[in-house]
Amino acid sequence: MKRYIVYSLLALAVSGLFVSCNQDTDIDYGNSIFEGGSETAQNAFDRWIQNNYTGPYNIQLKYHMEDKESDMTHVLVPATYEKSVVLAKIVKHVWLEAYDETTGNPDFLRHYVPKILHFVGSPAFEDNGTMVVGTAEGGMKITLYNVNDVDPKNISIDILNEYYFQTMHHEFAHILHQTKSFDPSFERITENAYVGADWYIKTDPVTGASSSRSDKDAWLEGFVTAYAMSEPREDFVENISMYVTNTETYWDDMLTNAGDTGRALIQRKFDIVYNYMLQTWNIDLDRLREAVLRRQNEIAKGEVDLSVIQ
Repeated sequence: MKRYIVYSLLALAVSGLFVSCNQDTDIDYGNSIFEGGSETAQNAFDRWIQNNYTGPYNIQLKYHMEDKESDMTHVLVPATYEKSVVLAKIVKHVWLEAYDETTGNPDFLRHYVPKILHFVGSPAFEDNGTMVVGTAEGGMKITLYNVNDVDPKNISIDILNEYYFQTMHHEFAHILHQTKSFDPSFERITENAYVGADWYIKTDPVTGASSSRSDKDAWLEGFVTAYAMSEPREDFVENISMYVTNTETYWDDMLTNAGDTGRALIQRKFDIVYNYMLQTWNIDLDRLREAVLRRQNEIAKGEVDLSVIQ
């Protein structure tokens, strides 16, 4: 599963990299140009990960660029050490510990959380004008992109939500519904309005003209985001991610601006989502939202140590 946002493509600069091949025949095949083995010595951050992720949650947090973990269809940049430390601390405080607090069960995440959390420094741009901000693979791995844009000196909750936390809740919700299915009646509420891969395009029914579909456009059609219009499973998890990362004021404003038709559709679907999380997983989304928002504010106010681990 992937989570996308739309970006503006202002310009593309393409530069070529040229390499030359060694035509000599006196190559020493018996020795590598790289010294030592392939194993990297553990640093202070690696030990912190062991104590704060792997030990308590059974999560491998990977921040080094590894070919086998990366999407080879995109040009990607490794996450820096410093930004990886900052995001790891933020994710632990706002995501992992928020679920611990809400469920009261320290084994819940250890059992269901993906076993690999992978950081990539750059975004993953698609040719269609969208940007991948997160992926989940079979319930075993979540990849977060754009890690190098984290700015610990200028924390923006809106940016953290858009690039990281909405993605984390979105992808984890996929794992939950893949483990235990939600009520199929959810899919029938707006079954004729899903548009697949063209979720980011709005077409005028009269003129046929196309433009970008905004979240506000989606509200009127009964969806909490434009991406929710891609298909029912994405719609389901977008309800969870948007609810727990936004205030009650935001949610009420969305319902108001959705109009009578859109509001009724969103509310019908969200009732199913809320009951699913409560009855299937014993997670009250109101309590989870309260914990997430409070922890976000603690990050924004500088109450959490985000210093680099030396």
